[in-house]
Amino acid sequence: MDLQPVSREQQNQKQPTITNNILVFFCFLLKLANKDFSYALLFFLFLLFSFILFYNILSPLQPQYLLGIGFLSKILPKTSEISSKTCDYSYGKWIWDESYVVDQYTENCPFLDPGFRCRESGRRDLDYRKWRWQPQGCDLTKFNAKDFLERSRNGRIVFAGDSIGRNQWESMICMLAQGVSNLSTIYEESGNPITKHRGFLSMHFHEYNLTVEYYRVPFLVVVDRPPANALKEVRGVIRLDKLHWYFTKWVEADIIIFNAGHWWNEDKTVKMGIHFQEGTTVNMTMNVAEAFQRSLNTWASWLIQNTKAEKSHIFFRSFSPVHYRQVLCRN
Repeated sequence: MDLQPVSREQQNQKQPTITNNILVFFCFLLKLANKDFSYALLFFLFLLFSFILFYNILSPLQPQYLLGIGFLSKILPKTSEISSKTCDYSYGKWIWDESYVVDQYTENCPFLDPGFRCRESGRRDLDYRKWRWQPQGCDLTKFNAKDFLERSRNGRIVFAGDSIGRNQWESMICMLAQGVSNLSTIYEESGNPITKHRGFLSMHFHEYNLTVEYYRVPFLVVVDRPPANALKEVRGVIRLDKLHWYFTKWVEADIIIFNAGHWWNEDKTVKMGIHFQEGTTVNMTMNVAEAFQRSLNTWASWLIQNTKAEKSHIFFRSFSPVHYRQVLCRN
């Protein structure tokens, strides 16, 4: 048998498309039907094809899956093609890895508060250093301080929250310090000491014109004196509808990491005589969970009104394992 190559045009002429087959089938049905029924059927088919067309355009599903018709797949991107290029690093789990080596920094980092130095404070085990985060469907590249600093040049990174955020802030500074040749070029902009300092701190990486800042705001909203009309047992109030006055310093930051949650408990609020205020009214019956939610509504409203998605990357984290409870250290 003499086999000759067939051109694309010849293949298209020999092989009718799915759409042509459907039209031939519809024409066959029309010949079998009377005139009135034919008009009704044509109108029905028009509605059906219109629905299919708009469904394929508007639906996030892959168009070739709808009734086996794949003609729109040529102009609409496939979901798998988009998702394969991105990875959600926040979706995953902690895994134990014996080969994992944490070599970013040691407790000799000069920017680490003495109270946060686990080994010096009596911790003897190192097993916690063998856990690493494994995202679902991809791998997390190892931290590169120089690369991070270069990509963050002329930027601002802000941590705002309680001492959990402070832990993260100090860790970030020590990790980034590994990419700086001269540690004396890293300094607190106002000359403030790190240890037991209240308020806010701003560490400047001179070589990269980068600041990594921490703002101590455990509730994110304002803690204030009680109004004049408050009951005698009210020693203080948390203003659920008023964000902390530090918020003016967070605007235009490139990355903002918020955290809150540990201070939202009865021991640090109502049992201390600190109640919740909205407007000029102090609510004596509101529970802590509801108050926390309302404060987050205030925080979220501020974000929407004062930050730009194309400028700032916003992160929020809430509760994590308590880090100040005294426990017996074991071998």
